[in-house]
Amino acid sequence: MKKIILALTLAFAGTGAFAQTDIERQNLQDVRSYLANSDFVYPYLDTPPLFPGGTDKWSRYVNSSALVLNAGMEAAKQGLKTGHYVVTLRFAINADGSVGEARTMGAPIGYGLEEAALNLVKNSGKWTPAHIEGRDTKSWLQLNVRFHVFE
Repeated sequence: MKKIILALTLAFAGTGAFAQTDIERQNLQDVRSYLANSDFVYPYLDTPPLFPGGTDKWSRYVNSSALVLNAGMEAAKQGLKTGHYVVTLRFAINADGSVGEARTMGAPIGYGLEEAALNLVKNSGKWTPAHIEGRDTKSWLQLNVRFHVFE
């Protein structure tokens, strides 16, 4: 008799757990759908934003940019010591793929490097926007731009 009661108790407890999980799963789906259709910047993405051609093309774009090269040479002329400098940028990729709300993060280096990094991102053209629930959505990126200063 004790075994039957124990088995029934476990069966009912297990059924309750599955029902709770299904309800939670449906609630999560409802919230994801709502957020996908709002202006809210969703923190979890189905597909992150991407520079056209991927990360290799982004690296080539940055490394071949006259903005980066000229900024490094100009900083050297202004007295910045020889070395490698990193400017961290945070910017939005809007649902239409445009870049917006770009700003630098961390301690400023100066010598025009932050401005050059901001211009580099602002002039990068249209990106492939992030996706959630099959729709394009605004998202945030944080990227580093490296400058090489030499005499």
